[in-house]
Amino acid sequence: MQNSLILEQVQTLSGAQIQSLKVLEYTNQELDAFMQTEYLENPLLETSMDRQEETMQNLEKFYEKGSEYSGEHVRENDDDVDRRGDVRAKEQGTLERMILEQIPHKRYSEKERRLIQYLIGCLDENGYFPYEADDIAEVSGYDAVMIEQCLGKLKEFEPAGIFAKDLSECLVLQLKRAGAKDQKLYEMAEYYLDEILQGHISRVTRQLNISTAKAKEYMHILASLNPKPLAGEERETPYIVPDILAVREGDGWKAELNDRWMGEYHLNDYYIHMMETAHDQELKEYFSEKLKRARYVLECAEQRRTTILKIVYEILERQNGYFLCGEPLKPMTQEEIAQALQIHSSTVSRAIRGKYLQYQRTVLLKDLFSSTVSREERTAAEDVKERIRILINQEDKEEPFSDFRLEQLLAEEGIQISRRTIAKYRGQMGIPDSKVRKYL
Repeated sequence: MQNSLILEQVQTLSGAQIQSLKVLEYTNQELDAFMQTEYLENPLLETSMDRQEETMQNLEKFYEKGSEYSGEHVRENDDDVDRRGDVRAKEQGTLERMILEQIPHKRYSEKERRLIQYLIGCLDENGYFPYEADDIAEVSGYDAVMIEQCLGKLKEFEPAGIFAKDLSECLVLQLKRAGAKDQKLYEMAEYYLDEILQGHISRVTRQLNISTAKAKEYMHILASLNPKPLAGEERETPYIVPDILAVREGDGWKAELNDRWMGEYHLNDYYIHMMETAHDQELKEYFSEKLKRARYVLECAEQRRTTILKIVYEILERQNGYFLCGEPLKPMTQEEIAQALQIHSSTVSRAIRGKYLQYQRTVLLKDLFSSTVSREERTAAEDVKERIRILINQEDKEEPFSDFRLEQLLAEEGIQISRRTIAKYRGQMGIPDSKVRKYL
């Protein structure tokens, strides 16, 4: 047995470097969430947008007082029992089905099911049930105890917060569903919304015995909840928000990150001055650590901006024809961009992750790149794209070819390719699907 000395060089990443790479990966929405969290936890970080005021406005916007049942409903005649479902002049079919599907089979009697349907009809447009059980019992004929029992079960249904009496209970129900453990967070939601909306934050912090930073954190959590359970059920068409905006100026390109809505973050001069003049060593060390963190976060965000824009400008120059004339994408790999910019290919991969670029249309940056394939494979792919382009140019504009039909036509020519690949190539060439082409 012999001992030997081997000298080798190993490169490792520090925690700061890992965090910097993580920030580079963030989309604009993810970066905004990250910066908000840092702002709430770090007094040395300031923003041009008043996040505290924004949170209060979000809560105030959806804050609604309860109303009396008798003020909105007319008493029923005994002969009109069958019309109990006609409480509100709105379509209840979808809502009833959504709630009734959550009821375990045979768990409730037929009478209880009718009561549940009646209670569903009493919900307001936001999903609140702002009435007392005794009021409901008086006009409906159902027992008040049974009403209370049914309401208790209905508050456990989806969406979280439905059947709450008011905003406070709605938020509490959602916190319970999320498994929140902080009792003071529950107290703020249940007892102090009015104080918050009136701007009496210092009074809330004294009564709850918490710091202002903790109060801001609680307010941020409450503002992230859904104040209108039923409003969230009205699914809207999801729209892609581009991360980068590009415009053509003369013979060149101008690109910028689409992040102005986030506001600008900077250091808090007041706390810096407090740190410089403080005599308490522990306080100075606390502010010094927070200042170091704030500077680092701002540097990461700025480095992310610089790296992304540098990569985007290189892409735009290489794909001029694609963006300006609708030509096929030129073969382009992440390694080629990295070599041109003298950065690592993994940096390019992180910088383009999940990000969209908008110029006339919105495209996913990742879709602009080719895989690392041989020249022969690239040529074959470009040939197939060109054949797809020709077939689409020859189609009947009133009845354009679907991807399935294109797959059949290509198969007849001996080109075996899946519909998914056809859709991918069509997207890379900037050609919309058949439903859109029909109206172009």
